[in-house]
Amino acid sequence: MANLEITRTRTALAEIATELGIPMQHPSAIPFAATRRNALNPGLIDSPAANIPDSYLSPRMSPDEAVIQQRGRRRVPIMWSPEKGLQSPNKTPTKSISAMTLRSSPRKRSLIKELSSARISEPDASNSSPTTKRNTPSKGSLGSAKKIRLQEGSIYRSKDEVPLEILLKGYSQEQLISMITGMIQANPKLEDTIRSELPIPDIAPLEEQLGYQKKNIFKSLPVTRLVSKTDSPAFARAATHLAAFKKTLIDQSQTLQNSKHWDALLDYVIMAWNYVRSTPTWDNHAHNAVRRHCFKILSYHANSALKNGSTALGKERIDRFQAKLKSMATDCEDINDCNVCLGYLLNKM
Repeated sequence: MANLEITRTRTALAEIATELGIPMQHPSAIPFAATRRNALNPGLIDSPAANIPDSYLSPRMSPDEAVIQQRGRRRVPIMWSPEKGLQSPNKTPTKSISAMTLRSSPRKRSLIKELSSARISEPDASNSSPTTKRNTPSKGSLGSAKKIRLQEGSIYRSKDEVPLEILLKGYSQEQLISMITGMIQANPKLEDTIRSELPIPDIAPLEEQLGYQKKNIFKSLPVTRLVSKTDSPAFARAATHLAAFKKTLIDQSQTLQNSKHWDALLDYVIMAWNYVRSTPTWDNHAHNAVRRHCFKILSYHANSALKNGSTALGKERIDRFQAKLKSMATDCEDINDCNVCLGYLLNKM
């Protein structure tokens, strides 16, 4: 009878398992936990749940589900939309600007107080009288101070106090030019007199400046005999003075070129060529770039003076330049471009 009841129980369990969708396991496949549980509780052997695994009766949580439960309940994010007008409860309250106190140094606070008091005591611009507006200096009056100084007359206007030659030495070139042109506008006949008395520009002051720059070049060179005066270290010491010499030569020749003094420009080329030739010749070919550039500048101005001055230069000046042309060609071949103008001028004279 006992075997018959066990068989019926198993059949009923199989039917329950099929209805629930639980696969029925063989008795040998029952896990050790269920066998141990039946051994501890012999009364469960005949129960319907005796052969059901523990995973179906009390399922264990997976690691992912344990992590999710540790996080707590999921919170719905607070969304704001202009239609609903919802405000976040975590919004920080805004502070009123008037309640805030600015930290500053005592000196800055005193300056702020002085400015505020000055603004209070300052009269309104719309209510100010026209007299006060006239007395206040404007930007135009400050900018015209220089013009007023230039328009002021000299304190020495009488002939007995200071000679005219001494007074003219104190004026700049622009002042003398403006003064002479003003006199010519008042008296047009004076221009013919001035033009007839115009001399050739004196190049002696220009020669003094070139000589001063050349002395600086040689002063910068080493004095001892054991050290070379034309190597790279010596050039490094004289490079600044060479640049100053080149700038002086360019400015002087360009001034004569712009003023159209072709006769003085040709004389300047002959004079300055000797100064450039007397500068040191360096061992490194690249260091002689300043020397070559100066020769090219003088060659250009010589050719320009011959073309523009033409026969007005005079036969004596042209012959003097032609006599030195061969020696000048040894320093720079660009001076040979003047041969065409010289041949034309000599045939025309």
